[in-house]
Amino acid sequence: MVAKFLSLAIVLVASSAAAQSLEEPRWYGAFDFGGHWPGSINSSSTGRAPDGQPYNWQWRFKSDWALSARLGYRLTRHVRVEGEFSFEPTDVASVHAPGADVAGVSASRPGEPWGLCQTPPAAGACAPLNGPNKYFTADYAGMANVIYDVTPDRRIDPFFGVGFGATHIQMHTTYWFSATPGSSSSTPQSLELAGTLTHAGELALQGLAGVSYRIAPRVRLDLSYRYYFTPGNVIWNPLNLTTGLPATSLLHPGNFSGQFADQSATMGVRYAF
Repeated sequence: MVAKFLSLAIVLVASSAAAQSLEEPRWYGAFDFGGHWPGSINSSSTGRAPDGQPYNWQWRFKSDWALSARLGYRLTRHVRVEGEFSFEPTDVASVHAPGADVAGVSASRPGEPWGLCQTPPAAGACAPLNGPNKYFTADYAGMANVIYDVTPDRRIDPFFGVGFGATHIQMHTTYWFSATPGSSSSTPQSLELAGTLTHAGELALQGLAGVSYRIAPRVRLDLSYRYYFTPGNVIWNPLNLTTGLPATSLLHPGNFSGQFADQSATMGVRYAF
């Protein structure tokens, strides 16, 4: 998959390297604002649930706004390259195992807690993860893009491209296990996700497409769609910091890992200089 993206980037540059530019290459800067729709992470843990198997939880995230800044350079009449930094906040929507919840445990695996709750569970009831923004997650990404402009001399110019770079997902959240099967205590236990969800930077690839509209000789409006993903797994390590219980009673999932993807639609202003 990585090789395909690199090959497409090379083709975009080579396809117009011989084209005669109608103007001198220009630097440009752009700011974009819109929305994004994170995909779910189907994760598996390194630690074992009370039934001796890994935790298999799906992490879902809420849609939210997206902001990006770009600095680029037009190589030829049709091809430009740019660096892009984006910031996309979100909240965790749910974390649970596949299937039904039966008194806080997975219906298919009674030895696995069904998932995480916003507050300590009461009488087997798991409060949904629909709290305020103190349950904070944010995705930072830095990408290098190669973009092909189809009709750069016209007022309306479709474009498409590919990019590669790194993503970093930050989390500051504390949730509660829906149940504690196999524990010697029925006291609710918490799971803290603080700091980084991934390593310092996980490789990310993206495809993008859109259309621009020239509103002045050096100013364009860009309407863009992006889809980006991590070819490898993002990895995070939540900690059980429940106090007042013996260590042998605590549930320790260890590291979780899974692939991440995100889609965004933005409108931006691009200025050539």
